[in-house]
Amino acid sequence: MINKLEKLVRECKKASEMIKFFPGDIRILSHYDADGITSAAIIVKALQREGKGFHLTLIKQLSLEWVKRLAGEKAGLVLFLDFGSGLLDSVSEHLGEKQVIVLDHHQKQGSGVPGDKSRKGKIIHVNPMDFGIEENISSSGVSYIVARAMNPENRELAELAIIGAIGDSQVGEIGPQWGVMGLNKEILKDALLSKKIRLMKGLRLWGRYTRPVHKALEYSVEPYIPGISGSESAAVQFLQELNIELKDEAGDWRTLASLSEEEQKRLATGIIAERIRGDQENPEWIFGDVYELLAKEGGFRDANEFATMLNATGKMGKGYLGIALCLNDPGSQENVKKALEGYRRTLGSAISWIQTNRDSVKETEKASYVMAGGEISEHIISNAISTINRSYDTGKPIFGFVDSEEGVKVSARASDELVGKGLNLKAILSRAAGHVGGQGGGHSGAAGASIPKGTEQRFISFVEGLLGGKGEIKMETEKDLNTPTTNMSINPGADYAERGQESRAEGEGDRGENKEEKGSQDQEDREGSPGKKMEGKGLVRYLES
Repeated sequence: MINKLEKLVRECKKASEMIKFFPGDIRILSHYDADGITSAAIIVKALQREGKGFHLTLIKQLSLEWVKRLAGEKAGLVLFLDFGSGLLDSVSEHLGEKQVIVLDHHQKQGSGVPGDKSRKGKIIHVNPMDFGIEENISSSGVSYIVARAMNPENRELAELAIIGAIGDSQVGEIGPQWGVMGLNKEILKDALLSKKIRLMKGLRLWGRYTRPVHKALEYSVEPYIPGISGSESAAVQFLQELNIELKDEAGDWRTLASLSEEEQKRLATGIIAERIRGDQENPEWIFGDVYELLAKEGGFRDANEFATMLNATGKMGKGYLGIALCLNDPGSQENVKKALEGYRRTLGSAISWIQTNRDSVKETEKASYVMAGGEISEHIISNAISTINRSYDTGKPIFGFVDSEEGVKVSARASDELVGKGLNLKAILSRAAGHVGGQGGGHSGAAGASIPKGTEQRFISFVEGLLGGKGEIKMETEKDLNTPTTNMSINPGADYAERGQESRAEGEGDRGENKEEKGSQDQEDREGSPGKKMEGKGLVRYLES
């Protein structure tokens, strides 16, 4: 029987052939986050290599209005990247005789099968979920397989697929192992062979090249360092006790990357000791894969930081700069840095607003709800809620509500500990949003929804029920969390403006689309079932067979 990877690659080949032999210009729509930007950059570079004309637009989400708009455009081939699976029936209905390719990794809604038999074969929908691959590949990975099938020279684009996967929060851990897994690991092999990425083991501290090492320690939540995480003064004292200088001879702040090998070993030993002293489970689990972009310099050299920069350009309405950066435009770096600074200021302002408007935070026994209205941008709320969730252990999930073009946007986050106890934000937001006439989805620990304005209190009441309170429903499939009542403690003096990569994972692509639930593919990797068997085979045998 043909295995799941072979089936996926076969569909990618169909898409690559449609693109390669299409005679006219191609219309591309892609999501505006890191995964969408890298997906678009991969396809753009592949099209340039084939001498194809194209028109690219990056947008927040794919809507019925956008589908109808495309129906009136001249382009005969339309590509949807990082969204589209949630609107397959609308795409089939409104795009007439156009050829359509959807490269996505979100939950499918609708069949996408045209009622008119003459349309058969004109819609190619490539989604790993259709082949039982529900995790560990994002849309940039799917786009890469299509590009790689189009031309072997496109192997160099595997670097962008890995950056997209990191930006889509597809870096996790199984036991002490931390890094990309499953099919993403196979794509990583292509990136390593193309000498675009160097894989190293190192401390899992964000800001390897750009953040002073004491700030990296202060902001470290995963791994958590008792007595140091959240405290700049404690981080400084910790480094002094380890005889690690904070500044170099020129007076510049030292980063993790600037430490000597001996200093890094001393730092790691010290962190493990603090975690043992703080009674942290598995105190030695502080290391992970570090993905170094060999053709980049400075802060652009770390794949994690690079993904954050791409996400910032999209959130600031300047996704085109992210595309230029991916395509190595020589003038893009300074403009991207400016966009990142603007993003940090905007995020910092959002956090400050929450800090100074405590009456906007509604606390219940089971959750915290930030009611921000129009005070925080819908483009930033997920990042702000992620920052709070990562910085403070409230023992409860946190939900943020802001006004949006569609009504009210909801972003929710929960700790790994709560998820491990059975909490599933994807299921909760999907059901609660549906209850009030909205739509939602995401991951177990990071999810989002769009609901009608004025339904916030009904939504909260329903969520409380799903969480096991006195609300309307208690989900029998969810474990009893037994979370204590804990007030969300926010440190007014904390600087959040340089917080690192934020989880996307919110179903922001299509209206109402759900992202796959994390876990099933990880379980396959652990148990050595089909997901595990993929590892080690690489992509070449499938693409060139």
